[in-house]
Amino acid sequence: MSQYDLSRPVLEQVREAADIVAVVGEHLTLRKTGRNYVGLCPFHGEKTGSFNVSREKGTYYCFGCKRGGDVIDFVMEMERVTFAEAVERLADRFGIRLPPASPEARRRRDEQEQLADVMEAAQAVFARQLSQDRPRAFLERRGVPLDVAAEFGLGYARNEWRALYDELRKKFSERALVGAGLVVEGEGGKVWDRFRDRVTIPIRSARGRIIAYGGRALGDENPKYLNSPETSLFSKGHVLFALDRAMRAFPKANRAVVVEGYFDCIALHRVGLTETVATLGTALSEHHAAELARRVPHVVVCFDGDAAGRQAAVAALRTLLAAALEVSVLVLPDGQDPDDVARREGAEGFGRRVAQAHPAAGFLLELMGPTR
Repeated sequence: MSQYDLSRPVLEQVREAADIVAVVGEHLTLRKTGRNYVGLCPFHGEKTGSFNVSREKGTYYCFGCKRGGDVIDFVMEMERVTFAEAVERLADRFGIRLPPASPEARRRRDEQEQLADVMEAAQAVFARQLSQDRPRAFLERRGVPLDVAAEFGLGYARNEWRALYDELRKKFSERALVGAGLVVEGEGGKVWDRFRDRVTIPIRSARGRIIAYGGRALGDENPKYLNSPETSLFSKGHVLFALDRAMRAFPKANRAVVVEGYFDCIALHRVGLTETVATLGTALSEHHAAELARRVPHVVVCFDGDAAGRQAAVAALRTLLAAALEVSVLVLPDGQDPDDVARREGAEGFGRRVAQAHPAAGFLLELMGPTR
């Protein structure tokens, strides 16, 4: 745990000051090719230079092993250190004075560390329970193979009021379970599991830590989707599902694809669009747009092919344009969602659709219909 303030503004200062070409150049030989730099990847054996570094974007990407990220990610991987240690090394290397963490910040960080431990323990339980017949049948109906389910960490919350509580209470306090949003506390001090009889989807931070869960009902129960509440780890309007995975693809794709739902996102990753993220079923926020603008120049919006989806796309388009992003909109057939279309058309068909996405102005003109 760091003794320094590692809040977002401080991290941005470190990323701005740390010359990624200089940092990478300490570990391998780079040669300038156009606007970028190329070298032999330090993470896998190769004889041709697949490792690309962009000083302009502050990112690296290997076309061979598909690893990529920013300067902090590189130091973490190359020097095998924690996130905080990587930030501290870069600050020292480039003469940045990191402000000390306040007592309140240290208290909050201690709390977040404990809640993160609770989330990881819950994941072990949920993942183990995915072996049951009901969730497996649901995934089969949705066309999600077990290897893909494992890749995204899907699990299952049993249809019992306190199954998770009873298991995790052996290690964690009731306060921690409630604070993590996994357990609900009602009147009279009664407690019960928030997620019951649902496929669970771990929601991860950009650093890959589990900070929340989504739960999908196995039948037609309402609500169909249930998310973790706001906690000290999780704020829904600040988090994009699968960002930790998509970040690896951003340098090569030079764009992000944004969908609404978890299974839409998983389906697009399956057909090769690994630069896809999801808004957790909520409106795309200014925080989402700022997160994307920091990483890519172009966003393709791909929402459901119905009136609500088109309305949401218009709202997202405005938010993304305000963040100075280039925006395209992929319009799907009426009544269909990205999951439906990706499963039916596969990588080649859906890839063609993305390539033909409407620029923002064209999408808005099409919505307005013919004019006289």
